[in-house]
Amino acid sequence: MNRLIVKILQKGEQVLNVSYIGEEIHIVVRKLNEEVCVYSVSRDQKGQPKLSKTPAITITHGDGEVEAWATDANGQEVLSITA
Repeated sequence: MNRLIVKILQKGEQVLNVSYIGEEIHIVVRKLNEEVCVYSVSRDQKGQPKLSKTPAITITHGDGEVEAWATDANGQEVLSITA
């Protein structure tokens, strides 16, 4: 791949950082509401670039809590909160 264009920014948003971790590219974006989102670009089985549709990490205002969402064996979303 000689060139990659990632079209994720909305008007007024700003890229804070782009980094490579292994085969993935991580893009850190500051949103208009001051939240910071981390998106990832990886390659699928055919070698084509694939953008995460939802941010892997969202940093927002709060009191020092971390919310982690996962899917259990039954396909149900599970929320874990730590302080």
